[in-house]
Amino acid sequence: MRLVGTTVIVRPIVEAELARLERIYAGTPLYFEALGIAEPTIEDVRAQYEAAQATPGRMLLGIEVPAVDLLIGALDVQLDFPQPGVATIHVLLVWGGFQRQGYGRETVELLVEELARLRPDIGELRVIAAANEEGLRFWGQFGFMPHDEPAVAPFRNLPAQWLTAA
Repeated sequence: MRLVGTTVIVRPIVEAELARLERIYAGTPLYFEALGIAEPTIEDVRAQYEAAQATPGRMLLGIEVPAVDLLIGALDVQLDFPQPGVATIHVLLVWGGFQRQGYGRETVELLVEELARLRPDIGELRVIAAANEEGLRFWGQFGFMPHDEPAVAPFRNLPAQWLTAA
């Protein structure tokens, strides 16, 4: 999946970028602190990458800003999970210095548009979130609210929170 927007390109992460992705994740500490991870390791990133590669319908995508030729974030999305007709965002992270500039919002909008175009059978989008205020506020802008069902974060199988559209 490759998505081209006004300010971002969302495209597959390649293995050679995992060290860069680790630095991006280190630049988003609130997410990982909410999971109880002091700092993500290259092993965490590699495990996420390998899980995405091995799981049908799952993609680990990079968020790139072509204007500055820089990878600034990641989108981990899986189609038909946890059941057919549902797409789940395991992770959407934007490096701290690039947050609140519209890159995350544009990434979500591009994904929703692409799913409607390519997979009209996907009738629901869910999010697996760490319980941090900033992230919950971001997803709340799209109408996502916490759901009681337990979820598992893509890092170290730690407990997380399902968010569903209200």
